[in-house]
Amino acid sequence: MEEIKRPTIIDVARAARVGASTVSRHVRGGKSVSPEVAKRIGIAIAQLGYEPNTLARSLRVGRTQTLGVLFPHVNNVFFGNAIRTVQREARRSGFTVMLLMHEEDAKLQQEQLASLKRSQVDGIILVPAAETNVAQVRALLGNTPVVALDRPLGSALDCVMLDNYMAGLQATEHLLWHKHRHIVSVTAPYKLHPLQSRLKGHEDAMDGAGKKVETIVWRDTEQLEGDLCLALQRKRSPATAILSMSYSVTIAILSALHDRNIRLHEIGFIGIDDMEFASFLDPSLTTVAQPAEQFAQLAVGQLLRRTAGATESPVQVILPGNLIIRASCGCNPALSKRR
Repeated sequence: MEEIKRPTIIDVARAARVGASTVSRHVRGGKSVSPEVAKRIGIAIAQLGYEPNTLARSLRVGRTQTLGVLFPHVNNVFFGNAIRTVQREARRSGFTVMLLMHEEDAKLQQEQLASLKRSQVDGIILVPAAETNVAQVRALLGNTPVVALDRPLGSALDCVMLDNYMAGLQATEHLLWHKHRHIVSVTAPYKLHPLQSRLKGHEDAMDGAGKKVETIVWRDTEQLEGDLCLALQRKRSPATAILSMSYSVTIAILSALHDRNIRLHEIGFIGIDDMEFASFLDPSLTTVAQPAEQFAQLAVGQLLRRTAGATESPVQVILPGNLIIRASCGCNPALSKRR
């Protein structure tokens, strides 16, 4: 079978009766092409079915118009909303997005970063795995621009994240306002900055109220069920409320309570990170939500500035959380509102 020859820029130039350099300027969006010439070129492109070779152009100019995005996973409302916003904002600026996951695995993260480097992405938005440092990232990526999202990588890199300390403090103070005598916090075993900062905010609020700090580290389902039952059902000073430090922890807590037939009506409960079904639980779940769309917009904007050559000092953006008051904290669901 005879191979069909793709039309070239020279074919378009001949059909439009102009030089190849004029067609090239027009395709790149140059303003030096007159309206009449632009019209002739447009007609020739349509008739011939010409498509610019974007790969060849990217190799010439050293840019691929592609952003790499490396997240732990996409199975919570914060990461899902952030990814949708990143893609939308990137597309508006003429960029495509290459999305990869590291699943909280440092070795897999290293492999995925290397893959993005080989793909010659123009910049990367990274939610780093636990204990990642700038030296590791720079060793893999060289001078490729990187913006950290949700979790900081030190002062040498741009970052957009939640005020995690205030999220833990605010949630705890709200439970204390409801006169809960004993609040147990539940966190994950990962050494992640957000979890550690949220826990510190919780501990400072408890210390300030003269309350004992009790923290359960969730490692597996059976262990969590046992520790929660012990805290909630002991005879002396039982826990009256639970503060969850993240989306995945909240899911594990809800599962553990269900398996042990402990109803949310019997305790106070606030989860840091909102969830898509929070308002449908009984009682509806009070949460501290992260402004995912704002996070992503700011991260993409800063990354595009870096890819365009901006050299200002690294920017650290810290955004407040949004305490969404529902019923599980003890508030009247009829008066639920955002604070």
